[in-house]
Amino acid sequence: MRSTLAPSAFDPRWIVHHDAHYVVVDKPAGMASIEREPGARCSLTSRLVEHLGLSRPLAVLSRLDRETSGLVAFPLSEAAQRAMAKATEEHTLAKRYVAAVELARGARVPSGRMEDMLVERDGVVSVAAGRGGKRAVAHARSLRGRGGRALVEITLETGRTHQIRVQLAHRGAAIGGDALYGAVPAPRLLLASVAITVPHPERGALSITRPVPPLFERWVDGTLTDLEAWREALPCALLRRGELFAAADRASSEATTAFRVISESGDGVPGLAVDLYGDHLLVHLHDCALAEATILDDLEALGPRGIYLKRRPRKAQDLSKKDLEEHAPSAPVRGEPADDPLVVREHGVPFEVRLGDGMSTGLFLDQRENRRRVRERSAGKSVLNLFSYTCAFSVAAAVGGARSTLSVDASSRAIERGRASFARVGIEGAEHRFVADDVFDVLSRLAKRDERFDLIIADPPTFSTTKRSRWTSGKDWVGLVAKVLAVLAEGGAALVTSNDRRMSRGAFRAFVREGAEQAGVSLVRVVDLPEPLDFRAGPGESPYLKGLWIERR
Repeated sequence: MRSTLAPSAFDPRWIVHHDAHYVVVDKPAGMASIEREPGARCSLTSRLVEHLGLSRPLAVLSRLDRETSGLVAFPLSEAAQRAMAKATEEHTLAKRYVAAVELARGARVPSGRMEDMLVERDGVVSVAAGRGGKRAVAHARSLRGRGGRALVEITLETGRTHQIRVQLAHRGAAIGGDALYGAVPAPRLLLASVAITVPHPERGALSITRPVPPLFERWVDGTLTDLEAWREALPCALLRRGELFAAADRASSEATTAFRVISESGDGVPGLAVDLYGDHLLVHLHDCALAEATILDDLEALGPRGIYLKRRPRKAQDLSKKDLEEHAPSAPVRGEPADDPLVVREHGVPFEVRLGDGMSTGLFLDQRENRRRVRERSAGKSVLNLFSYTCAFSVAAAVGGARSTLSVDASSRAIERGRASFARVGIEGAEHRFVADDVFDVLSRLAKRDERFDLIIADPPTFSTTKRSRWTSGKDWVGLVAKVLAVLAEGGAALVTSNDRRMSRGAFRAFVREGAEQAGVSLVRVVDLPEPLDFRAGPGESPYLKGLWIERR
């Protein structure tokens, strides 16, 4: 069943030209040109095939990055396909782009020929400092500017990955909304393909142009309102989650029905996060400039069964019971209440959540892909889950065939919810243990009796205090990692994660390595784990969720 919140399959208004030889589409920002996951059927190409009722796939000879909007041409006839393929190979396919940029201090609007050698590493492109790389050539022309911002027209000679974004940023003109190569907030990436010319079997050439998006001009002029920015950002955010909406529609054995729909600055809306749980939305308000009623009205128009709200203060732990109900109402603020508990799925695994239970629901959605990793690596292993909360990692391990699990958390209430989660998946037995106690005390006891584990998960909060210990993310990671490695079996692995926004990835890695030295353990692997696609970092921000997969000799 298709989620009621999923973007429409295809909007016919996107088609700007259609004849026997070509269909030209004005692609919206946020939508992938081609499928990232086989079978997802949420890209521009697959949706266009479905809309046109074609029995064969379209040839993709020209495409745009997910975040870039604008014109894309698809050949329909064999003659058009041959002609376009030749033009692409010979670099004679004419494309023109417009970008809205912000100039660094002392930088000028790029103008004239731009030629660089580009190198790519881990999906990030940069201008080569020395020899090597791929030649990238483009031509820039200033259209107009105001107050350190400008509209720039770019014509490509070559078509390299992220070419325009990298070449402009290298010259001190970062494109608005570019999270990889700039630090300038905007509702989305302000880069659009506005003109394309392709060889046409009957006309000789087909040229299509589109006007500069009004968003770009208002952003450059500084007249873009918060409301306009929000209504530009919302549809883009939904399109970015195409693969996840597709996963929500799969059979229950494979479905994922809980994920983040809007991720604050990463989706162009600072101070606002929105999660999907089945057919319900959960809104997190931090310091958002938008009116609460406006947000709720626009989200309600998407068709959820109900909307829950968490008004998040800076120190939620200091709220009284009365204040907590005011900040996080137990009833939905719009629509119908959800089941309590509500069962959602991640890659087919069911988990129980409670949407009206204070500030937390019982499931941290940003750990979805890490739980999948644990599930895939747990067969036949003994697993220790520290700071286990409601034991979601333990459930994932057990479903993945773990020989045994031990879940440890200071909260007895959370541990009881963990037991219920195990019952939900039909896994029970003495080999799956639960301990409501101080994690550091438990680690000391495990080390004294020389109990070892093949896989350990440590996902502590940023701050925590029990009767016997106090934990603060930062330097305290060194001691925690040392204690973890003391009970990790030889050849074992550990997943350590942190949501400390103040700590960089480099600092986190350094603390982990120092902890290994303190424990006298040699690590053979220390791998940074990527953040999930729905928890996006904004321009100039580092991903707040840090994850490391470590393995010892």
